[in-house]
Amino acid sequence: MTEIKVFEYCKTGKKGHLKKAREMLENLGAENISYLPNGKPVAENLFVSISHSSGRCAVCVSEREIGIDIEKITDRDFEKIVRKTFGEKEREYYFKNKTPQAFYEIWTRKEAYSKISGEGIKDIMRGTDTFSLEGYEFKTQTVDGFVLTTCEKKNTD
Repeated sequence: MTEIKVFEYCKTGKKGHLKKAREMLENLGAENISYLPNGKPVAENLFVSISHSSGRCAVCVSEREIGIDIEKITDRDFEKIVRKTFGEKEREYYFKNKTPQAFYEIWTRKEAYSKISGEGIKDIMRGTDTFSLEGYEFKTQTVDGFVLTTCEKKNTD
């Protein structure tokens, strides 16, 4: 059971969208939400994750460990970032497609995975090829000009 909600928020303050994100998580069944010192949300009964980008916020709940990332698709020169921070299979995917969409599909995979792994995003960017990871399931979709990816830890039983 994985549920996702995406909503728009006013960019005037972080507290407003975090309050709304908390409400959305509660509406999805998360109970007693609190935040770890690093800002990661945790719930008593479900795994939860939050991401925001350019006036959009995405939240998700799951019975398995989960991470979510949302990014607005913008066009710029991605090649330096790709060559410096993407793994071999990620680079192959990007250069086969060579679009902003392809870049953000990989970028959001890395960000979503980092929310589960607990590693810093710097370590994920340089040391993890998300196309080579075992034990994780990625789902990516495009929503109104944004790329949204979830990463869930697979059950090991």
